[in-house]
Amino acid sequence: MKMWTIEEEAAALRARFEGVNRAAFARDHEVKGGQAMIYQHITGRRPIGIEAAMAYAEGFGCTLAAISPRLAVEAKKAASLSTAAPLPPPATDVAWPFPSVPASLIKGLADDQLKRLEGALLLALGQMGVKAKAPSAQSKAQQAKRGTVMNIDAAADEFPMAPVTAAPWDPDGLTTHQADRAQALRISTAANVGHVANAGYSANDQEFMPIPELDVRLAAGRLGIENYHETEIGEILLRRSFLESFKLPISRMKIVYAQGDSMEPIIRNGGPMLFFEDPVMDPREIDPRTVYAINHGGKMIVKCIAREREGGWLAKSLNPAYAPFPLEKEDGCEVRIVGRILWSPYDLRNGVDERLL
Repeated sequence: MKMWTIEEEAAALRARFEGVNRAAFARDHEVKGGQAMIYQHITGRRPIGIEAAMAYAEGFGCTLAAISPRLAVEAKKAASLSTAAPLPPPATDVAWPFPSVPASLIKGLADDQLKRLEGALLLALGQMGVKAKAPSAQSKAQQAKRGTVMNIDAAADEFPMAPVTAAPWDPDGLTTHQADRAQALRISTAANVGHVANAGYSANDQEFMPIPELDVRLAAGRLGIENYHETEIGEILLRRSFLESFKLPISRMKIVYAQGDSMEPIIRNGGPMLFFEDPVMDPREIDPRTVYAINHGGKMIVKCIAREREGGWLAKSLNPAYAPFPLEKEDGCEVRIVGRILWSPYDLRNGVDERLL
């Protein structure tokens, strides 16, 4: 059989289409691309493909070779390959890929163990980037045929819903009262629960010590509290390990309260503070990061203290809305540092973060 060139195929097809409505032909015989594709073929701008050639042969009632000897030969080769003997099945005696895990060990596992092993293997493959589709858990016995009756409880759920809490009437269900009790706050008594590394105390400590609670409000504002006096109004129980972690005499510790927002965010308005009575007599002992309780002319304030360039001392707030002010004698009363704040409930044993100063 003589092979045609692309131009010869186009000329032969063009002759067949003389006097034929190309649009109607493309519609009736499902030529992909319509009459525009027919135009490409009859002008030789695009070679005829096998699908188009079969549509032309059907429409004109001729053989495929009459449209394109080239495509007829290719179709004959494809037909001969489809009738050839099938390839032999792949060998099944593949070497066991896990030398450290005997195959007999895997075969000896129970069904539930095999399922867990399969899930772990799929998870490992996913982490390695290997996509693997797990086989359906529905067995052939569960695959009911259309029109038959089957056990709905044994049917595979292709779209499982998220597990829900059992209703009160279910065997494992809880009443509203039981559910509330189950969700109540529980405090663990296990060892080292809540332990803060290097803090020197543990939330699991069961021993408490009473700390006096004073009716004293240290002003965390521009003006102090007038007519300062101490009145013990009660006791607050704190963990012994927490108090001992400060390595200071516990007998000199008191609970006082703040008034004002000038020391926020470290000290909140109305918040409790652990005050340690520790008068500072030597100005050289003043630490700019420590929060001090200061008797400023009879007014009790809580501030950080910074040195001025001129040599004086400034009371500094942590809230940028409050400007520093000089610590000077008022009405002949001395300015005395009576102690410092250890906890606010921020841990201030090492002072305030320098970024807040």
